[in-house]
Amino acid sequence: MKALLKLPLLILFLVGFSGCALQPPSDWQDSSADIKTAESVALFQEAQQLYGVATDRQSLLSSIAAFEKVLVKNPGDYSALAALSTQYTLLGTAYTKRRADKSSHFKQAMRYAELAMYSNKAFKQRVSAGTPFWEAADSLEKEQVEAMFFWVTALQYEIKDGMNLGAKIVNVRWMGHGLKFLDRIEQVAPEFGGGGVEFAKVICYLVLPKSMGGSESQADEYMNRAMARSDGWLLPRWARGKYYYVVKGEPDKARADMEWVASQDLGQFNDPMPWKTHFQENARELLK
Repeated sequence: MKALLKLPLLILFLVGFSGCALQPPSDWQDSSADIKTAESVALFQEAQQLYGVATDRQSLLSSIAAFEKVLVKNPGDYSALAALSTQYTLLGTAYTKRRADKSSHFKQAMRYAELAMYSNKAFKQRVSAGTPFWEAADSLEKEQVEAMFFWVTALQYEIKDGMNLGAKIVNVRWMGHGLKFLDRIEQVAPEFGGGGVEFAKVICYLVLPKSMGGSESQADEYMNRAMARSDGWLLPRWARGKYYYVVKGEPDKARADMEWVASQDLGQFNDPMPWKTHFQENARELLK
């Protein structure tokens, strides 16, 4: 039993019920070209305004509905697809209780991110020809950076909150698939994310077993990198307190980070308002 409890997977993700083996995406044929019209642009602008004030469940659902209206007029709208990916992830983690519902939201987030990535013709062609989705990541460019990052974020939440222990073990290799997209982001847009990309790598390295590329030293290095890039961003400090210090067995440091996040003026940070609101509310909840 002691040996099992040392596994990073169990330390970080020992919760829940639901989930089965993830399947490689097969809906590349459902993707559409991004053809904007005056109506779709106007709808997108309205949706953006709603997202900027989506600080609770109902306002987030209203924002999601507005972006989905954009897709009715322009099914290939990259920005709307990417926005829906991050919002469905937030809906699942912040405003959903049942594990099965969380999983549904995270998988929807992954699908929207996948459709957004297919806006890259070379990537789509390789996937349609049979190249594994993650092996084709090196065809993606800076223009798809949000979709790559949101896909990995949704994947990590799906494994964390949408699966039982058996499913986590079966699907842990997908964290390695996620690393391929994170590596590509570092190649084409090293400035992106305000520490978020680096922290996503922390999660991958902590969760993966050594035989699949897991590395505690790499996790520590990327945590340091995330914090070095955290000026003006709330996510790295919140994530360090909620996950990293818990795994490291340093509850006092974890609490200090949560206290810091809980006390901040959100207007001073660059994270999207819906997410930084969640970070602070979550920190305050954990401090109770």
